[in-house]
Amino acid sequence: MKDLILITGSVMTADNDSVERYEKLISMIDAEKYDVSSPLDTMKFQGTDEERFDRAISMLENASLIIAEMSSVSTGQGIELGIAYTMNIPVLVIAKEGSKVSGLVKGCKTVKDVLYYDNIEDIKEKLDKFIGEENEKHSNNRR
Repeated sequence: MKDLILITGSVMTADNDSVERYEKLISMIDAEKYDVSSPLDTMKFQGTDEERFDRAISMLENASLIIAEMSSVSTGQGIELGIAYTMNIPVLVIAKEGSKVSGLVKGCKTVKDVLYYDNIEDIKEKLDKFIGEENEKHSNNRR
C-alpha cells in the first residue's frame, strides 16, 4: 500500500492559477510510490458540508505528510493544519513569493519548512528531499 501525500490549499477561492499550481504539484510527486489527494479532488467532491468535513478528516487520518500550498488564504486549510498538528503529521508549507503565511502556521511544530517560490517548479528538488526524508522517518516508525 502506498503512503498518502495530502496537498492542501484554497478551494473556495481557487482560480485558474491555483488549479495550475495544484496540477504542477501533483505532477512533481512520484505516483508510482505515493497516492496523492489534492484540492482538485475536493473541488470534484459533491457531498454535504458534513460529508466534506468527514472526508477531510479521513484524508488526514491516512496521510503520511502534508504539502500546504498557502499562496491564498483559506480558513478550511487552517482547520486542516490544526487537526494535522494534533495528529503529528509533518507539513511542508509552500507559497508564492509575496504571500502572507500566518505566524501561527510558521510557528507550528509540525511545520518542517516554509518555502517561497517565484515559479513552483523551482521547489521540486526541495519537495523531493522533504518527501524522501519524511517517508524514511515514517517507514522507520512503522518498524
